[in-house]
Amino acid sequence: MKLRLLLALALSAGSLYADTIVVTGVDAPLGMQQSLWIDEKGTATQLYWAGGINANVDNTYVRTMWCVQLFVDISLGQTYKTTIDWADTPQLQRVAWMVQNIAPGLSTQTQGAAFQLAVWDIIEDNGDGFAVGAGNVYQSTSTTNPTNAGVLTLASQYETQSVGHAFKYEPVYHNVTVADGTAVQNLIGPVPYDGGPFGTAPEPADAALVLSGLALIGAGWRSTRRRKQTG
Repeated sequence: MKLRLLLALALSAGSLYADTIVVTGVDAPLGMQQSLWIDEKGTATQLYWAGGINANVDNTYVRTMWCVQLFVDISLGQTYKTTIDWADTPQLQRVAWMVQNIAPGLSTQTQGAAFQLAVWDIIEDNGDGFAVGAGNVYQSTSTTNPTNAGVLTLASQYETQSVGHAFKYEPVYHNVTVADGTAVQNLIGPVPYDGGPFGTAPEPADAALVLSGLALIGAGWRSTRRRKQTG
């Protein structure tokens, strides 16, 4: 029984769990509402928001998160079922590095909108920049509504900073409706049990240390049990 418990603990050491998530609103310092234009698949579009959003996980943990998918919606105030895993693609791991290393230093709407724009461009177009015609998301082609120049400059800067970087241990929240399991926007953000809105996910070395410690405990228990049986 003790050995099975140790093995269960070892297997779950790198896992995360949450049941529900509610997007409570656009983050006040980091959210730009109805003032940013970009091109989405060749069409100049006014975004109804861009930047950090606040979410409540399991009705307990309030976190600042970022949308992963450019063309998928999620509604404010509605409860969704959620499951969590680690960033598992090169694009998500690049974004995860940004969440860990750039997001904590953001403090303005322009920075938040730029960060979100960089996330979308990395996920959609592998971070190919915002020149006209560059993939699915780029600067607005509307002559009357150009993309905010400050946002574009910072978004390009964030992409440049993230080139060649990756971080696996950042949670991605996969969200579906409670009623019928329809997929909605996925979010990337801090673990639900950390100490702050941006948090710090476990480093690979920390997870390895936990696993090795559990393995040593298990080996010690087996050795003690064997001596008792043969003594």
